[in-house]
This record gives sequence, structure tokens and C-alpha cells, in this order.
Amino acid sequence: MRILFTQLKAFFVGLVIFPGVSLVALFFIPFKLQDRIKKTAPLWKWISNQIIRNGCSAKIDISEDYRSAEFRTTPPFGLYVANHQSYIDIPLIFTAYQVPPIMKQEVLYIPFVGLMGWIAGAMPVARGNQGSRKKVFLQTKNRILIDRIGVQVYPEGTRSKGTRPRSFEELKKTLLVFAWNEKIPVIPNSLYGTRGVLSARGVIRPGRHLGIIIHQEILPENYPNAEEFARACWSKVLEGYDQMETKLGPLNENLS
Repeated sequence: MRILFTQLKAFFVGLVIFPGVSLVALFFIPFKLQDRIKKTAPLWKWISNQIIRNGCSAKIDISEDYRSAEFRTTPPFGLYVANHQSYIDIPLIFTAYQVPPIMKQEVLYIPFVGLMGWIAGAMPVARGNQGSRKKVFLQTKNRILIDRIGVQVYPEGTRSKGTRPRSFEELKKTLLVFAWNEKIPVIPNSLYGTRGVLSARGVIRPGRHLGIIIHQEILPENYPNAEEFARACWSKVLEGYDQMETKLGPLNENLS
């Protein structure tokens, strides 16, 4: 019965709240991206909480932010990297801060979700298209270095197939190397619990316990080369994941 009720709530969020938020967000299209992010940040935070708490009947048990004050602006500056487990990752991040993500192109075609992502400044990429990847890399470079707007990226490239984040050796390190070369701070994010929210068939499993840890920024000038810098960034992601798994893992294991 609880699972059925959860699906009905999710249907309501998708049928009523998504279109309503999309219509409101349309008013901000004429603004420049930086102003648009500032003005729509409360909207994205609100809808993200609705998706997780009402649409998915999940609970955010851990939400910790260790960034220095200068990185808590709206929009924040820097390259934000996180492990990738589920479509719920972006809403979980958006409950804490609003940084436009790099996302796969297919998401743009999801009704209302794609529209909201475009308005929020997300950069779509066709993963199998080298030209598309190159274009997004240049967009990322300009957005961070010229516009001073942060970018959110998942170095695993796609959702991790295992229960844990992928190892450092399996990562796509292009943007981490770029950050070291251009002296751009990296803010590692650890996400936990989103994998269990949706079943393989897209059925929402209620009662999941989620967590996000936003680590303190890592500065390129503190590392002698890009390899050590990138490894330090990903080590923080893994460290936070392990901390949350220890605390929240037993709670999720007890759910059917």
C-alpha cells in the first residue's frame, strides 16, 4: 500500500508541480545566466525538495557543507565533482546549492524536466559524439573562466554500475586536469543513497535515507601535478561516501 501511495504522490508532483514550476521559470529566460541562477535558485531548491521528500518519499539524513565562505555565493564558483548513482543525484545536489550541471542530451527531451534544466543553465552533451564533448568542454572553460559561474560534473561519465563509486583509474579526468592547469578550485561532493530510490523498472522505493557531503574546496596550487590533484579530489568523494555508507547503509538495508 505504501509503495502505491508513493507512486501516486510522484504522479502528482510530475503532473501538477513540474508544469507549474516550468511556467514560473519561463519568466526568467530574458535574464543573463548569472542573474537567472540567482533569481531561480530558491525555485530549484524548492522543487528539488518536493521531488525527494514528496515525489520519492525519501529523507535527507545527512547534509553537510564544508566550503569556505567565498564559495557559498550564488552562483558558486569552481568545478563541482560528484559520484553518480541515479537521476536523483541532481535534485539532491540542488537541495544544497545551485550549480548548472553537464547532463546527457536525452534529459532535455523529458517533458518539463528538460525545460527546467535548460533554464537553469545545464549544458547537454551527447556522450557518443566527440564533437559534442568538445563543444561542452569549451562551454565549461568559458563559463568558469570568463563568466565565473561554477559547473557541476560527474567524472565517472555515467551512473556507476556497482554499489560503490568507481575507482580513480576508471574516471574521465579531462576536466580535473583542466582545473589544475587553469588553477580552478575543485569542490568534491559525496552522494549516498540515491541508487536505491528507483528500481530497474522505474518504480519508486519509499523510505530511503540519503546523504550529501560538500567538501572543502581543493586548490590546485597545493599539488605538484594534475595527477595528484585529481586523485586528491576523488579521494574526498570516496571518503565522504564511505562515511555515509557506515551511518545510513544499515537503515537502507532494512527496507524491502
